[in-house]
Amino acid sequence: MGKYDDILHMERPASKHPKMDLTNRAKLFSPFSALRGFDIAVLTMQKENALVERAWLSEDMREVLERKLRQISAGDRVTVTYFCLRKAIGDYEIGEYVTETDVVEEVDELAQALVLPGTFIPFTDIYDLQGDFSHADGEHTETVC
Repeated sequence: MGKYDDILHMERPASKHPKMDLTNRAKLFSPFSALRGFDIAVLTMQKENALVERAWLSEDMREVLERKLRQISAGDRVTVTYFCLRKAIGDYEIGEYVTETDVVEEVDELAQALVLPGTFIPFTDIYDLQGDFSHADGEHTETVC
């Protein structure tokens, strides 16, 4: 007779606690981030240029920017600051702000983008726009900053 023969064929005891539903059980095995935002902070430290979260323009700032975009045309020299996306983590958009000064090749209304030599910038990524803007008749107007 063996050492455990008395318990070998016993029924498994029933738990006194109710069974957990499948969604709560799944949460037990999901990835856990003890330090919320730590992965974003590490990502920003890894780049030579400091990466930042996208800043969204207020409604007033958006209107001013749209007015400036309506005033510029091909051939105008502008300084544009725009967001360059590097990585999206959940709801966070991490990237860098780039400032470029160049001559406008095209204001593409269909694609909703500003085209500089070698650079295609969607209107939604533009944070600031400065320069000497002229109208279609070639007459020089105000400097909008």
